[in-house]
Amino acid sequence: MTRKTPLPLLASALLLAPIASHAACFDEVRPWSLRLGGHVVDPVGGTSQTAAGDITIRSKAAVTFNVDYRVCKQLSIDLLAALPVTQGIAIDGSRVASTQHLPPVLSLQYHPLADATIDPFIGLGVNRTLFFREALPGARLQLSNTWGVAAQAGVDWHLNAAWAVGADLRYLQIEPDASVDGTPIGKVKINPLAYGITVSYRF
Repeated sequence: MTRKTPLPLLASALLLAPIASHAACFDEVRPWSLRLGGHVVDPVGGTSQTAAGDITIRSKAAVTFNVDYRVCKQLSIDLLAALPVTQGIAIDGSRVASTQHLPPVLSLQYHPLADATIDPFIGLGVNRTLFFREALPGARLQLSNTWGVAAQAGVDWHLNAAWAVGADLRYLQIEPDASVDGTPIGKVKINPLAYGITVSYRF
């Protein structure tokens, strides 16, 4: 049986193709960047109506880190990871559960002003969110792992050839299916904005 390509990944590739075709490529002297930052993961999916009640997810701060590879003057491949994020789950307005998740994001970034000190960029890619350690007193809560589209906008301020500070905003499509004691109760629309600051070193 042939495994199907996830639809968000295919959509991202099609949307990024025109940008990639117009990028001016060359051999970068310092193609790698390592980033360390802090982001607030702020769900904007609203309230999800399920068989167990109205579910909302609380905001949470997270430590993040990135590896970037500058494949062209204006194009970078960016991999975002984070320490496990624990977020509270409220049902009908009261926090009664929690979950941990890892949302690694792979994006292609476009830098229109790649040679400038102030370096804005946009990105598009895919995220794979892994849920674990779901906790619900008296019952077994499960959230399915998900694929989703990821979009990004940000800016870097290059202090010198190696160091930069930056800020960025990401939208992550995260909509897991939820079940309690093995019984499906519906889909939880988390769809967070992740916004924060970073410090990067280029080599």
